Amino acid sequence: MTNRKTDPNTLSVKGVFAALALGSVLAGLAIYLLQAQLGIPAETARFIAATFILVGIADALVLYLWDRIFKRGD
Repeated sequence: MTNRKTDPNTLSVKGVFAALALGSVLAGLAIYLLQAQLGIPAETARFIAATFILVGIADALVLYLWDRIFKRGD
């Protein structure tokens, strides 16, 4: 039986959550910095950027707490 921390499926899911967290933060930053070029009002861009950053933080928290959330009897 493989160790849960080195299980390929677990590592793949953790990798996806890490990529989603990073992508969300980068998307939020890009929208905030490129608001004028995208034609988005400043207030709307701040709201969208903050939402993406919150999603990134939530993904990072799930990644950090993964083993506590999904304990399996071994």
